[in-house]
Amino acid sequence: MIRISTKYFWLAFMFAFFKPWLAIDGQQHRLQWGDNAIPAAPGQHHITIWIPYLWKVGEATIVVDNSYGEAQVFYASPPWAFGAGAIGTTPVESPNKTLALILGLGLPALIILCCCCGTILSSMSN
Repeated sequence: MIRISTKYFWLAFMFAFFKPWLAIDGQQHRLQWGDNAIPAAPGQHHITIWIPYLWKVGEATIVVDNSYGEAQVFYASPPWAFGAGAIGTTPVESPNKTLALILGLGLPALIILCCCCGTILSSMSN
């Protein structure tokens, strides 16, 4: 048995509408966001996880061995559709999360601030 935990970054909420896919030794399975249990024979397994958006988004690959018991795999989607996902045997975070926060929250805040400052300055000059 292989346990797979999948998650997406909250700013990439659009991924909630697209369930991730798993290819384990070439066989494809549809996953759910959250915890998944995949039956697998003991041994090494080549695992690839991705999100089917307009193309394969966040593709990430790992080899796990469940010869000595249940294997655990963690997958985190990228914060946007042009990046790779993160995968590991310990909990992982979305790659480039800080940059996504800066672009997703900081840039709009900066634009609003510039608009407000422009409005205040123009009203002060009149």
